[in-house]
Amino acid sequence: MGFHKAKLSYGGRTFAQLMIDKARALGISQIYVSGFPIEEPGVTVVWDRYPQRGPLGGIHACMKEMETPFCLVLPVDAPKLPVEVLDDLLAYHRTQRRGLQSEQEIPLLWEHGDRKEPLIAIYPVAMADAIGDLIEKGPAPVFRILDRWGYECRRKEIAAEHLLNVNTPQLYQELLREEKPKEEWKMVKKRLEIWKICQENLEKQEDEVAVEAHLEIPLRGGRSLAVTCTPSHVEEMILGRRFLMGDLEEEERRAIPSGNPLKSVRTGEIFQVVKEMFEHPGELFRDTGCAHSCVLLHQGKILCSMEDISRHNALDKVVGYALKNHIPMEECVVFSSGRISEDYLRKVIDAGFRIAVSRAAVTEGAVNLAKKEQITLLGFVRKGSGNLYHIGNVSVTGNEEIR
Repeated sequence: MGFHKAKLSYGGRTFAQLMIDKARALGISQIYVSGFPIEEPGVTVVWDRYPQRGPLGGIHACMKEMETPFCLVLPVDAPKLPVEVLDDLLAYHRTQRRGLQSEQEIPLLWEHGDRKEPLIAIYPVAMADAIGDLIEKGPAPVFRILDRWGYECRRKEIAAEHLLNVNTPQLYQELLREEKPKEEWKMVKKRLEIWKICQENLEKQEDEVAVEAHLEIPLRGGRSLAVTCTPSHVEEMILGRRFLMGDLEEEERRAIPSGNPLKSVRTGEIFQVVKEMFEHPGELFRDTGCAHSCVLLHQGKILCSMEDISRHNALDKVVGYALKNHIPMEECVVFSSGRISEDYLRKVIDAGFRIAVSRAAVTEGAVNLAKKEQITLLGFVRKGSGNLYHIGNVSVTGNEEIR
């Protein structure tokens, strides 16, 4: 992958947190994480005693810290693994152990199709010293110790969609492309119990807050980018961010459409879009008050409106939407609910837009950049009024055309 897979996110949780959640759902109270620093209640972080030994190094290090007779081994890169598989494995293991002596205890692997999964398995902790002897001088495949010690399998078939083993950036993108129909990615807000302060009185009520998801976006050259975002339209956000960072592959860049640069826009169109943004600010803002929105206008028609806790992410999502749908951005007007600063306007320019509108403020740096790059820039646009800070290559027409 080029960086630590445990940092990747799915459904608003990192891969490491997802596996910890699965263990907790099974009622497991002693949880060990090998080789990855994570602060989670009840979780012990363990470092390999024999570094660079692969999975066996992590299994060995955890076993040496344990006092239980068995451990359930889970991989970090199978985020869609159903808890039901693990529950079945544990139940079968308990049944098989009845009446057995400790010296007869061997690992139990999950088996499906033509695969045996040595990293989704139950191991006797008594194997620790044998594993240590095997890997002391160098790495070894997991099945080398299994073949020596002996093992059995529990077969349970599941739907192929749950079997994704995410070990390349391409597979991670495939995982994220599935986010739309998945329920966990629809949860952009959460209802909490709060105390409402009314003058001198406290009243228990419920309130909705915006959900934050923490993503690690794979980039070319083994790099990655940590992003905190609203978990909606994640594919568009990643595509837009990678485009603006110049991270797209050659084949992806060739698919970027070009069009006829926008020459003018009517004030009536601008006011109508801003009116829509005020009257219909988006579900997340309406319910939590904690979201920015970004709107794409093309040939007088609103094509999309994206929400996020970050105004930059909302812009990335609009850019990604335009790229996915082959919409030339130089033909569009982009609207922001938040302020337009210099760094925000730079992203607008890099995307290909030549006119930017905000219902909020603009900064001096943004005005200077608009003048330098000949960008048409409007701010404080609301209810039939607004400020036109600079007229660039896109003219604005009302009762008269302004150039």
